[in-house]
Amino acid sequence: MEFNDLNGITSLYNEYKHYITVHKDIQQLKQKVVEIIVAKQFIPMMNDLKWIKLQHAVSSLAFEPPYVLRCITDKDKTCHTCLNEVPNWLGDWSNYYHEGMPPLFMIEWLKVRPQLSQHRGRLIADAIIDETTAFRAILERLRIPYDEEDNIFTIYGYKQAKHTILENTCHPAC
Repeated sequence: MEFNDLNGITSLYNEYKHYITVHKDIQQLKQKVVEIIVAKQFIPMMNDLKWIKLQHAVSSLAFEPPYVLRCITDKDKTCHTCLNEVPNWLGDWSNYYHEGMPPLFMIEWLKVRPQLSQHRGRLIADAIIDETTAFRAILERLRIPYDEEDNIFTIYGYKQAKHTILENTCHPAC
């Protein structure tokens, strides 16, 4: 990683930490998220710095890839299908204080399709810009764990433990 990239990431990280700490509501939200993580036995897969490195690296792509996400605090279990087709919209990879992603500690998972459909007219097929290979290279370079299926990358902020402590404990009758 070049020195300028490191300075940019450090600057973004410091800016993010500043906004997270000065907003009282964000601190209360963070406490609520911690309570949910403990109650549901989530295991953290990412941290703020990894998310910020990813946000910074995505800016090097030809476009900001579309994404959908689920927050730890979301109550519905809706499965998002809007990425099943190549999207014609962009993702906003900026932070919440710039009207982008929610606070990073809230992200349970992020599904990204690094392809963009551009309309060229009624009589000609849309152009597809494909940044799949470049996006995969970013994830691998930053050592970000992901699942990939049908050109959709799932990046987990948290994963639920497969076995709870209670399930692994032997019953007294054993």
